[in-house]
Amino acid sequence: MNTQSDDVRDNRFREDPVSLLDLSPKRWLLRRSGYSSRPKRLQVNETLMTIGNGYLNIRGSLEELPPGSYRGMYINGIYDGSEADVEELVKCPVWTDVSLWIDGLKVSLPDCKVIRHEQMLDMRKGILHRKSRFRLPNGKIVTFATTKLVFLHKVHWGYMRVKIVPENFSGKIRVLSGLNGDVLNRGFFPGEQLKHLHLERIERGRDLMYLEMKTREHGIRISNAASWRMVDQGGTSVTWEPRIYGEKFTSEMILDVKKGFSYEFEKYAVVYTSREIPEERMFNGTICGLKSYLRNGAYREIASHIKLWEKSWQQADIVIDGDRSAQQAIRYNMYQLLINGPRQRGSIGAKFLSSEGYLGHVFWDTEIFIFPFYLYNFPDIAKNMLMYRYETLPGAITNAERAGYKGAKYGWETATTGEDVTPRFASKLERTIRLIYTGAEEDHIVSDVIYAVEQYFRVTGDEDFLLDYALEMVFQTARFWASRVVASGEVFEIKTVIGPDEFHEHVDNNVYTNFLVKWHLRLAAILFEYFGRRDIEEFSALCRQLNLQQTEVRQWMDISDRLKFNIDCCSGLIEQFDGYFDLKDYVITRHDRKGGPVLPQGITYRNINKTRLIKQADVLMMFLLFPHAFSDEVKRVNYDFYEKRALHKSSLSHCSHAMVGLAVGNRQHAYRYFMRTALVDLEDLHGNTELGIHGAAVGGTWQTVVRGFGGLTLKSDRIVLKPWLPKRWRRLLFKVHWRDRVIRLEICHDNVSVFIEADVEIPVPCTFWGRCFTISTNKLYTFNYDPILCVKSGGCDETPSHCANSAVD
Repeated sequence: MNTQSDDVRDNRFREDPVSLLDLSPKRWLLRRSGYSSRPKRLQVNETLMTIGNGYLNIRGSLEELPPGSYRGMYINGIYDGSEADVEELVKCPVWTDVSLWIDGLKVSLPDCKVIRHEQMLDMRKGILHRKSRFRLPNGKIVTFATTKLVFLHKVHWGYMRVKIVPENFSGKIRVLSGLNGDVLNRGFFPGEQLKHLHLERIERGRDLMYLEMKTREHGIRISNAASWRMVDQGGTSVTWEPRIYGEKFTSEMILDVKKGFSYEFEKYAVVYTSREIPEERMFNGTICGLKSYLRNGAYREIASHIKLWEKSWQQADIVIDGDRSAQQAIRYNMYQLLINGPRQRGSIGAKFLSSEGYLGHVFWDTEIFIFPFYLYNFPDIAKNMLMYRYETLPGAITNAERAGYKGAKYGWETATTGEDVTPRFASKLERTIRLIYTGAEEDHIVSDVIYAVEQYFRVTGDEDFLLDYALEMVFQTARFWASRVVASGEVFEIKTVIGPDEFHEHVDNNVYTNFLVKWHLRLAAILFEYFGRRDIEEFSALCRQLNLQQTEVRQWMDISDRLKFNIDCCSGLIEQFDGYFDLKDYVITRHDRKGGPVLPQGITYRNINKTRLIKQADVLMMFLLFPHAFSDEVKRVNYDFYEKRALHKSSLSHCSHAMVGLAVGNRQHAYRYFMRTALVDLEDLHGNTELGIHGAAVGGTWQTVVRGFGGLTLKSDRIVLKPWLPKRWRRLLFKVHWRDRVIRLEICHDNVSVFIEADVEIPVPCTFWGRCFTISTNKLYTFNYDPILCVKSGGCDETPSHCANSAVD
């Protein structure tokens, strides 16, 4: 009896998923009103309103594609070269186009007047809504509303619902929707377009449509299948006609509508590639996927999708009481992180899957700025990202060979294989060709990748990952550095590099690079010794495979010990690279209307390399990555020096300065730097959001809250807390994963509460503003600032002298 009732209820829900699509409370919505005809504003909104699931993302374009629209769907890891200089992220066939035609006129700008228009991104559910009212030249008014999403739990499936209301007329309306393979990538020149796909197959039927295309260089097949139907035809007269226009398939319905009535449609879509389905089974596999989706019905899938979003937010959400702007900004940035995490093996490009900016390539942004969010919230996704680096290790070995070195050299920009795909030239339009040197010289990315590997093990304790994958990465990249360094008297040097600054090219001994390499080589030697003592066959097999001997490892340690590092022992000031202090000195004294630094008089970007002015944090990045390796005084001296000379011409820069400034007690600009990071896309602060989301700033926003204002770092097995809140923040709440535990923090202006959730009760060393305590899992502790007091749940007060841990790191 109960089963039958459930079946009946499921059938009813299958027909009516509307209740699940209701908007969340306002605090979870990103709303954009007004219908602009300016292409830039239109494309900025398309970027901001992107929906996705980390496998495929769809820009938030208006379904009728008004002039200036740049709609696109992107699939993680689908790159192609063909007409482009280097391989790039491919714009894939889309299924979200819908157009209305009344009296032979398309309902869109510029042919119709927009009475009212609004897009609403529901960040809590990952659903995009739009509602528009159009007035035709003949006075007819029609409302056009859509809702669309791609599922978080079934990443190949998407859903769209369309509602049309003829407000003041009766008559005929043509409604078209289909599958569009006429897609082109944005070229370099204005109006230039690049074609990466060619048509393989189109199939049509009344309820099903199928489109299959193939990338021209790598031959990866992409299939779309969809079902487009009216929700309830009732007594409405409908004429249906399938149409093919080149590489587009359209299902056209002609409705005989009545004034004031609502007409609703829904579209079920599935997307696969030949990476998931063998080429010979693409059609059958895709259509079977669509039929399975139709049998399940929209309600069940939407409910599962929302449930997974709720679970994701339960882990990742950050609560900021007292600052609505900061609260919405941090939630929007986390929304972007949630829709871009690869739930299968794959990495994340610098512009996410929101556009073709930076050609969709993977940079150091991924490991240093984006990766920590997943590591501390969704370690399985973090592992997927590292597996991209492992699977592209052969490409890194090729990079090293081509450059004349041993081992593996991760490319500055990578795509499918791991071979470097950095463009060769900065501009095709300049009479004098300006070469791009980052691919050849910005080698710190090699150790940036290994830093993420070490952090993954530190946080998760996943030793199997080390043995099965990571050790080979660590050893091969250490081998590269051993062949890259140059002996110079009693020291080793790394010559002709570009550091994070990037205004200064071809420099020697960039300290960020050198310090990272010192750490990297020492880590490789320590891991070799550690596993060598344990008689593990997998480790022995790896050493045989790499022909790795003790003598080579000793050389790594020797290089680490003697690698040059420019620091003044008296002042603690660190020279960014050899000869940096000999350059002309300028400091930033003026800012523009948006608060951005203004170049000093006489300085341009052509001669800036002859000054000490820097693009973004460089020396300070060491303090960010290794917060416990330098004294507070050294960090403070260098922050005071370099902060005055930073032009913040990168979205990576403000968050780095915010975090280091907070760590050294310089809080003057921390909140402003944080908000400039958090709002970089929401307010288009860099003027290029139409080209995609700034992924590093998104990750940096999260890090600035957790590591900066939250003051949370991990030192060996110790939790270290140095929180500080802006005045307008009343309370900050967040949680992170650490090994098999969850750390929950509630930070207020007068105290901090810590609760570590774990399966068993164990002692955990904790340092709060330099005072050491031992706390236990599954118990609530509160730290008061002044005097520092640790209050344990149950009413027991423990002063620092009573609960200090004697084994201080």
